[in-house]
Amino acid sequence: MSDNPLVITMEDTPDKNKKILEIVCSPNLKYVAALYEGGNINLWPIEQPEKIINNIGKIHKTKNGEKFFAISDKYISFSLYRDKPYNFKILDFENEKEVLLKFPDWQNEIDYLSFIDNGNVIMVNAKYYRAYVFSIDDNINWACKLCKSMIELKYFKKIYITLKGKLIIFNDTIYEITMWDVEKLSIKTRVLIDWDFTPESIEISDDEELLIICAKNEKTKDTNLYIFSTQTGINLSFFTTKLAINRIHLIASRKGERLLYITSENDYNLMDPYSLKYPKDASELFERNEIPIQEPYIIRSDERSDKIIYTIDGKVLIEELLPDNWIKYLRKELKDTNRITSPSKNTIDIINKIIDEHITDKKEFQGELLKWGLEINDKSVQLTVTEYNYRKKKWILKNPLEIHPSFYPDGKNYILSCEVLENDDFITITRIGVIIWTYRDSEIKMHYYWNYWNNRLEGFEFERIKFKSLLKDWIPRRILPASSYKTIHNNLDIKFGKAEKQLFKIFLEDNIKEKFYLNCYGKILMKRFIELNDDKWIRSLGQNCIEKCMKENNHLISKISLFSIIFENFKELSENHPAFIASALSAIGFVVCSKIVVTNSNSSHLSSHGKYCHLSKTSFIDVLTSNLWIHWISFQKRFRISFETFQKNHRDLSDLIIKPIVDFFSVGHSSTILAIPLPNFVSYPQDYNFWKELVLPASNPFTYSNKVELREHVIDIVQNNNWSGYKKPYISKNLKEVLQLPEEEPSNTEIAADIRKLKESICKITKK
Repeated sequence: MSDNPLVITMEDTPDKNKKILEIVCSPNLKYVAALYEGGNINLWPIEQPEKIINNIGKIHKTKNGEKFFAISDKYISFSLYRDKPYNFKILDFENEKEVLLKFPDWQNEIDYLSFIDNGNVIMVNAKYYRAYVFSIDDNINWACKLCKSMIELKYFKKIYITLKGKLIIFNDTIYEITMWDVEKLSIKTRVLIDWDFTPESIEISDDEELLIICAKNEKTKDTNLYIFSTQTGINLSFFTTKLAINRIHLIASRKGERLLYITSENDYNLMDPYSLKYPKDASELFERNEIPIQEPYIIRSDERSDKIIYTIDGKVLIEELLPDNWIKYLRKELKDTNRITSPSKNTIDIINKIIDEHITDKKEFQGELLKWGLEINDKSVQLTVTEYNYRKKKWILKNPLEIHPSFYPDGKNYILSCEVLENDDFITITRIGVIIWTYRDSEIKMHYYWNYWNNRLEGFEFERIKFKSLLKDWIPRRILPASSYKTIHNNLDIKFGKAEKQLFKIFLEDNIKEKFYLNCYGKILMKRFIELNDDKWIRSLGQNCIEKCMKENNHLISKISLFSIIFENFKELSENHPAFIASALSAIGFVVCSKIVVTNSNSSHLSSHGKYCHLSKTSFIDVLTSNLWIHWISFQKRFRISFETFQKNHRDLSDLIIKPIVDFFSVGHSSTILAIPLPNFVSYPQDYNFWKELVLPASNPFTYSNKVELREHVIDIVQNNNWSGYKKPYISKNLKEVLQLPEEEPSNTEIAADIRKLKESICKITKK
């Protein structure tokens, strides 16, 4: 909240008495434009608001879902009544000249248009599922700007374009949301949301690492908020409400991140995006001089700050949304005691700073919500914490924790340096490594542990130079790097303090059980356990992933992403831990295909849940034939309708002639029954090459396995009534085929017998 907001006055504009319908700003926050009642548009440079540009154009009221009104640092776009040369206009507002474009397929209708931060413009045609990228900001002075690339998108229900030029596509046939890099034609993330929920709005963090989805079920009127990691595809947090949510924003990413959601009743609430619990009222953030901010307004975040652009009394104002001391404001003014995930760069900088320091006589370290203390003597180091109670308005001492390992003799020299972090966590540089402590669930707990030594800690000698070398390899991201799991695993039996607590073992168990660690670091943890070949911990981690999805029979499709922790390592796990993989497959009702060919299978050869398509650039041949292709699509639709009508009206002729022909040309295929849409069952290559995929397509992880043991384990589990799968919504109502896991050269008799037994066993169980 700024005391001196930038004010753009509208006293000299001819539209000053008209209502503003929409405000947009350029990707780099250099210009802001306003759309007035009646369709007129004015714009201003943010740094020089007196230089108003009046009456740029008159916008046409767009159809539902269309998006045209956009602005860059040089151009503005808006829709028009015309359809020649196209149904929109891009204007260079510096010289007031229209920018002409040359579409490779003679397109003249666009449904979505957005300027991105590198100067390009991306347009989408929803009818033919195509995207176009134009580089209109180049210095080439052609009469028409040529299309940089044209991309085939396949089917989508909704589409969004990010400021960095990513396409976010929602497919309602499989309830999948994918994010694509249109420049590289590579997938950035793929997530599933719950069936019958349709996205109302989608936001992405400014670093494009968090994907926020607000989806609504029209029948139940429930609204779901999801936050996914674009790095792992895992659902980090989930929130459901009966309230109608109008807007969502991710704010304060560089200070203390919060999800802001705004209801239809103009209630403003903040939540920790990594937990989505305990909303806090934030209405005063949206009051200026005790006057509530009204629509329209926009909130934009960049690397430096969060800005709000809004209108009050005939003026457009641009100011900082958040106070300077944001965390203090959260804690003391909004009484927000939810966890704060600090940016990793801040923490890394503090570690680099204090690693050369030595502990002084200072024994107390105060944050905004907690006060940490150290009680040190020759034989022990005790960590204390005092929490501020806002209701009682006083500090309350909590249970301390002894953090001194039993094998290290000198308690006074165990702690080298320490500091409280801005989110109230406590960092210690110790003789056994760097440890961050947190206060959670009324306990002091280990939050992170790092070390460059993977062996027993009894033989470890602390060296600052090696720790600094470790820190150099850390890349500042949204969250801190994963803890040193190998070191922790090799020292699980170490006891701390007189109570002889095994803090490393407790920490590892927390990383498996608690949602934050599992979602953020579960994939790394599974890879470490596989490297260590520890079947016990692999089972513990895998079983917890399954339980998180099936807890209390509340099967959420959005939670299925946790299974990727298991199945991204399918090859290694099936070879070295087949019993675990068989158990996991049986628990979710999955049967891999065999060499049996099902000639009349209704299911896809990949999945019974729909088609998964990769984006591709339109080839030169496609460009030459695109006009014919459009007519061919129209012809196909008309022919299919006519053909279906003919079959209905002439059923005898259809059975006599058409059905035998279809059966003759029908090519059978092996089928894989997926009772749920498993993550990464379909492989989306990160670096897509058309010719490579044509000659040597990337396979999904399940094709690697040909172990007889897996089939035997699954059958054994079924026959002994230990089958825990086939529970709604996982089982398909049309599941008519049950196929075995593959084995080398099975006889037809053996195949038939195994399938018959498996069918009978499943039928008995499902009838109970």
